[in-house]
Amino acid sequence: MIELWNKSTITNLSMENIEQWFDVLNQGLEEDRGYQLDDPNIELIRETLKAEYIAYLKSLPKNKAFVYYFVFRNDDQKIVTVCRLMKYKSKYVLEGLETHRDYYHMGYATDIMKQMLPILKRDRVERIHSYVSCDNTASIHLHESFGFEEMSVNENRIQYILEVEPTLRRILFDRWSENYNKDVAKSEANHTYPFSGYSELKYQLLLVIAKRPNRKVLDMGVGTGEISIPLYQLGFSITGVDLSKEMIDIAKSKMPKATFIHASFEQCLLLIKKKYDFIVFNYSIHHLSLVEQVKLLIQMRDFLKKDGKILIGDVATRTSKKMEALQIKYESVWDEEENYPVFDRYLESELQSYYDMEYKDIDEVTGLFLLQNKNIGG
Repeated sequence: MIELWNKSTITNLSMENIEQWFDVLNQGLEEDRGYQLDDPNIELIRETLKAEYIAYLKSLPKNKAFVYYFVFRNDDQKIVTVCRLMKYKSKYVLEGLETHRDYYHMGYATDIMKQMLPILKRDRVERIHSYVSCDNTASIHLHESFGFEEMSVNENRIQYILEVEPTLRRILFDRWSENYNKDVAKSEANHTYPFSGYSELKYQLLLVIAKRPNRKVLDMGVGTGEISIPLYQLGFSITGVDLSKEMIDIAKSKMPKATFIHASFEQCLLLIKKKYDFIVFNYSIHHLSLVEQVKLLIQMRDFLKKDGKILIGDVATRTSKKMEALQIKYESVWDEEENYPVFDRYLESELQSYYDMEYKDIDEVTGLFLLQNKNIGG
């Protein structure tokens, strides 16, 4: 799980956190400074080096170039990987990427970079630079496999650059592509009902959530985890509701630490015990009538944090007239049992008393709704 240490955090760090941070960096420091391990004063040298590193950490709040430290903890809450973001004039630079010596080759360096991308996106950092020693083959491999592009090389180091949003988008798509439903792919490729715009909808939905890392997500109609798996891998806390035990079993195999509720939407209201930052309906709310949709969405306020958001991605249109035209266009394949959400019907319903509502067209067939408690800024 990623943590963000800003200037205030560092000022108030506990000694335990400082010790764990230093332990990640404390590998080969003596040799790097040219000392021999058999030096009779080696313990004093080590104490001096440690004091220098801690003094540097504590000085960062006064460093105008410092933005924040990224810190990654494993499941045992031990700090295993760290790096810091600096800003020199208009250039953001990633520095000091290190993984604890006991946790090499476990993917933690990749994990911290994946989880920092939504934070960078949120803070409008468009690209980051990184400088790697030419003889550091492990770091070179990490940068290039992650998607950093080589900008320049001199005899000592390589300068890399990473575009934040394209990389975040690629990672999110990669995470669901392995189990991408063939019928969905065919419908999307042909730009036809019902799954035209499916990937773009999922990307837009995930992007809204990813701007607020490490939050709690309730996936209503989790299925096999198409939406939740990439969020789970980015460090979000996931609760999934589904009526299909088989679907839940598949999702659980990929998200072993997530919480699952095997129930209908109506039944799950008695079983949910938390409040969530995000509640997601991805191609699931259309199984209810409009009256049932409105009733359920009002009831979901009991499980939505004050500044939380409900996201609905589905076959959808802005107006009833457009939905009628869509039904005529795809009459031969239209599913009469589904009740696809329409934005103007939501605006005319009781929902407008409880939520501020927005709607975004993804394409002719697909749309994304965003509902937020009244009087809460987005």
